[in-house]
Amino acid sequence: MIWLASFPRSGNTFFRNILYEVYGLESSTYHQDPDYFLDSSYAEFPVVKTHLLPSQLVPSDPLIRSVYIIRDGRDTMVSLAHHRKDIIAPGSDFYENLKAAIIAEKGSFFGGWSRNVADWIKHADIVIRYEDLLTDPIGCAERLRTIMDLPEPNAAKLPAFEQLKHGVAEYGSGKGRGLDQHQMLELSQKNFRKGKAGAWKEEMPEELAELFWSYHGDVMLHLGYSREGGIIPLNPDLDHEVMRKLGQSVPVIKRKFRVLIEAEKMFRPDNDGVKRYQAELMRQFAVVHDNPQAKWSFDLYAHGKIMPLETCNHLIAEDFTPLQVQTDVSVVARERKTLFQRFEYALLNLIPDGFVHFLNRNNIRFLHKTYDGIKKMVFGLMNITIDFFRNLMAQMVSLMFRLRDYRRLRALTTQFDQYDLIHLPLQQHFQPFRLTKTPVVVTVHDFTHRFFPEYHTSVNIHNAEAGLSFVQNKNAHLLAVSQSTLNDARKEIKLNESNFHCVYEAINRQKFSFRVNRDDTGRIKHKYGIPADVPFLLSLSTIEPRKNLGKTIQAFMQLAMLHPGLHLNLVIAGKKGWMTQNLFTQNKLFTERVHFTGFVDDADLAALYSEAMALTYMSYYEGFGLPPLEAMSCGTPVVYSNRSSLPEIIGEAGLQADPDDVDGIMRCFEKLYLNPELRNELGRKALRRSLDFSWRKTATETLNVYEKILNQTIE
Repeated sequence: MIWLASFPRSGNTFFRNILYEVYGLESSTYHQDPDYFLDSSYAEFPVVKTHLLPSQLVPSDPLIRSVYIIRDGRDTMVSLAHHRKDIIAPGSDFYENLKAAIIAEKGSFFGGWSRNVADWIKHADIVIRYEDLLTDPIGCAERLRTIMDLPEPNAAKLPAFEQLKHGVAEYGSGKGRGLDQHQMLELSQKNFRKGKAGAWKEEMPEELAELFWSYHGDVMLHLGYSREGGIIPLNPDLDHEVMRKLGQSVPVIKRKFRVLIEAEKMFRPDNDGVKRYQAELMRQFAVVHDNPQAKWSFDLYAHGKIMPLETCNHLIAEDFTPLQVQTDVSVVARERKTLFQRFEYALLNLIPDGFVHFLNRNNIRFLHKTYDGIKKMVFGLMNITIDFFRNLMAQMVSLMFRLRDYRRLRALTTQFDQYDLIHLPLQQHFQPFRLTKTPVVVTVHDFTHRFFPEYHTSVNIHNAEAGLSFVQNKNAHLLAVSQSTLNDARKEIKLNESNFHCVYEAINRQKFSFRVNRDDTGRIKHKYGIPADVPFLLSLSTIEPRKNLGKTIQAFMQLAMLHPGLHLNLVIAGKKGWMTQNLFTQNKLFTERVHFTGFVDDADLAALYSEAMALTYMSYYEGFGLPPLEAMSCGTPVVYSNRSSLPEIIGEAGLQADPDDVDGIMRCFEKLYLNPELRNELGRKALRRSLDFSWRKTATETLNVYEKILNQTIE
């Protein structure tokens, strides 16, 4: 036997009839629904249809070969919603059926479309597109010869889709279930509805099409289905497995390029946008790396070692946890004090016992002054001597470390020079690469250390500046995460114009999509001490001055004073940064209105975004701004600062204000609070705008930058 699998309403029944009529192959069905008949001898048939996930099959023998039929998920959703309205739950609402199928809450609908497809793509030996099945049914069926003994086809018996719809088909008409002719004809018409590609455009509302893409767009692109409709060419680097199982040829590469990616950030437990950027990029690159026919291979550099990308998959898959900082206690001052105490004790012991009893008051005063003078002189000489030897030792140790580091750097540089390209996702981590001759591309996330130095420590400013100097001196390529950051880079750094590139960051839509289950979101609100029965505005960021939370709170409290009966709270989520004491002191005046949650686990963020009336993000400066995009992906509008990259990323998906204008911020809050229609409209725009960003797109464009750099180098 072979498994013939698909998500429901993807053309499985159509294909079963082709196999029966053209090849004479009977098939059975395997399911786990107690309300439907299951043939106990199903495993004796040559073909067994199923919609279950591979892990749910019985028998579970991995040696059983399998075929999976895929279809544009939007056509599948529409057909499934009709099937439920017409057959499963007659009279049910089409719109609600459609929405429920898209969301597939808690793994319903056979795991949900994306899960079902992704699991079977990995498991199946052959993948057949429904759209190809409509145009070349026998050609698709002939592909089964590679996994089973297939009789010779009788093309004259090939059934047309309309013939199945208006006749009594072997499968899909209820044949053998005791129905009369009229009932079977009626069931056939319901099961074989349209039989064409792209029918979703006629029946799927725009807002549900966008909701579908937010849940399933990444998998759709992986299969070659475009957002606008129709089929687009697959990417040989990212989609090689799908191409092979679809029977498409994968291009033969002429040369494989080796890329080394600095990855120190991945091994640190802190949670910030840079780490998220690198983790998501590495997740995409891992797919490319696993493709033996890809033109790219990747290694990582961290902790002074080079390691293959596949050894770090556990880091890529992790959710982020808050940084735990441990402070070392210095004992240098204590040791020095103990040394002085011992010296003073030795001086006092120079005076013979009982001698002091024969001295008068003047002699005692003279003795004390003499002792103090001797002590100061000796201590001064000791300090000079100690400082001299300390500086000498420090210089010797520094020289030893420099020699050691130089030898290590030379040894590392020899390894670095074996690569075609080096990518630094953070400019501050440039040190090990100072001597390499390999082309370097550096991702620059922002210039906040130059524009707002008051919000940074001197150490951070120094490291960021040193990184930019490296970029300039090395004539490296600069990859900016937004057009705004790219414009800043052109003003702040002297490079050839061809060395500037812009590739947007994105969001992981599997993590950040609208959460519909109110029981789950209620538990998460309770976890962070957020009142269950009060709507809230959400602010999410590291709590530090640059994020401008003080004016956000002032605007909210001004709104509360303007509307005494305000039924709204402000929730500020995120770990403490620095220079935040005044903010927390100020908050004591209105703790009932403003709630600080502290760090929020990655797995809980989507629930808070989905529950929030809006995200407020009044930052003075952002190179990109991931939290707004995450909220937008959950259908949540954003009240945002009109500075730097935020208008570019958010656009019409929210309301913007001057971050220094408390009244302006308050008016934005007020508009959203008083106008539910505006909230809904902005929420739809937010979701729509978020669909323009994907990590797949980020990875593809990053690889295009790599290729452009290497082509320049080769020329």
